Amino acid sequence: MVAPGANGIVHYAHLIRTRKYVAVISMDNRGGSFFSVTGWSTFFDRKEATPEWIGENLKKALETSRDFVVEWDEYPLPRDKMDAEAKKSGPLYMAFWTRVQEKYGFTDWRDAQTKSALVFVSWEPEQTDQVEFAASKGRGTNHSAWYSNENHGKVFHTSFNASNQEFGEVAIRALNVCRPNYL
Repeated sequence: MVAPGANGIVHYAHLIRTRKYVAVISMDNRGGSFFSVTGWSTFFDRKEATPEWIGENLKKALETSRDFVVEWDEYPLPRDKMDAEAKKSGPLYMAFWTRVQEKYGFTDWRDAQTKSALVFVSWEPEQTDQVEFAASKGRGTNHSAWYSNENHGKVFHTSFNASNQEFGEVAIRALNVCRPNYL
C-alpha cells in the first residue's frame, strides 16, 4: 500500500449548497480531510452565488489547502502534531459554522450543515492540472461518497486553469447530481 501523499501533494475543498447559501471550505490533509487552519473558506447567499463566484472561491480554497502528509514528511503522522492542528482547527470550524447559523437563522450550527448537498473537490497539482469534483450522497446528518458501482455520472473533472466561470459550472454540475441529506 502506498502511503497518502506518496505521489505528491493533495489539496482538498468542500463545496456545500443549501436552499439558503453556498459555502466553499478549504480542507487540510492530515491523514483525512479537516477544516483548514489557514485556508480560504467562505459562504454567500445561494441566489447570488454565480458560477464565477464559485469557481474563484473554490480555486482559492484549493490553493490554500495544506497537505501535512507531504509537509511533515512523516507517515504515520505524528500524534502530537495532529493534536496541535486539531486544537487550532476546531475553534475555527465552530466560528465558521456559527457565522453561517447566525446569518441564515438556523437553530444551531449543526442545523446549518445538515440540509445540504456536498461536493468533495480534490487536486494533485504535482501530477495534473485536472481537478476532481465528486458528488456525494446524503446519509442523515452527513455525506459520503457513492460506491464505485453507483458513481457513474457523479464524478467530474476540469482543468484548474479553466476560467472561474467554467470551473464554477463544472462544480454546479456536480452539485446537481448530489443526493442531498435533507431530513
